[in-house]
Amino acid sequence: MTAVTDRPLLDRHGMRLLRVDPADRTAVTASVELLNTAQRVDDPDELPGLPELSARWLEFGWDLDPETRYLYVNDAGEPVAVLEVDLPRRDNRHLLWGNVIVHPDHRGRGHGTALVAELARRAEEAGRTTIWLEVAEDDTGGRAFLEGLGFRCASHDARRRQVLADADPEAIEARHAEAVAAAADYRIERLTPPYPDGLLGQLIEVTAAINDAPMGDLTFEDEVFDVARLRDLETARIGRGDVMYRLAARHAETGEIGGHTMVLVNPLRPRHSSQGDTAVHRDHRGRRLGLLLKIGMMRWLAETEPKITEITTWNQTDNRYMIDVNEAIGYRLSRVFATYERTA
Repeated sequence: MTAVTDRPLLDRHGMRLLRVDPADRTAVTASVELLNTAQRVDDPDELPGLPELSARWLEFGWDLDPETRYLYVNDAGEPVAVLEVDLPRRDNRHLLWGNVIVHPDHRGRGHGTALVAELARRAEEAGRTTIWLEVAEDDTGGRAFLEGLGFRCASHDARRRQVLADADPEAIEARHAEAVAAAADYRIERLTPPYPDGLLGQLIEVTAAINDAPMGDLTFEDEVFDVARLRDLETARIGRGDVMYRLAARHAETGEIGGHTMVLVNPLRPRHSSQGDTAVHRDHRGRRLGLLLKIGMMRWLAETEPKITEITTWNQTDNRYMIDVNEAIGYRLSRVFATYERTA
């Protein structure tokens, strides 16, 4: 394994912190194996990680602004934990978003505390005043650990899954008819990348509408979108090997895009897909566009990706509108996670 030494982190355990190079398959695989081992204990309902997909995410991220992953190893080179650090550079430059995962066999020995201290050091070094860490809502030990280090619970996010075989086609058809009637002034367009700059320009405002979604009590600024960022998102998608499906609801009279939804599918996971943003601009709300778009996406995927059996989505738990839409078409709660925040 040729993981790159970012900065030796030495504590009473004589540990080292090694940056995982996305091109180093040995290091990537070691990190994924540790994460999967912990996940089988901490979150067994989640899909296990795949080294190839993980390497692509470490190289490209969501929009060419990837997080950095580290292996925390002992003096024998054995991975003991994984540390992930995300320093947003386009907006929210007060924030460090971290992830600390200790191998189940090495817990209770101070490694988690040492790694949170390392996050705090990196935040101070980068001029970041706010740290976020996430833990499952029902993980009482993890929550007590973060609270003991001065973090406060600031938001909750729920993971839901739609098992397509369990969906009620008659109920969905009835919902679709309601949405069509409410959105009679809109037409649904299937948008297939690559997108011309003119279309990306039209998508900026509806993409930014995600900023209206609840964020609990997190210290968070609106995300900033422009054509360059949307183009970077597309470039990153290509690098990860994802196929993107995007639907837009366009107002017939004005030509404005009032809402959109997108889903990502990767050939390495042909039975599973991930919901990206679904957002409706504030000027176009109250017309059931969210419901219309989500059902339209189900139909599109049934035509083009018949192997898909499941779609995963996330919502902040105060986002009742989107949760109601999802549950109306068969999404069911998987688990709730709490985001903890500590400010300098």
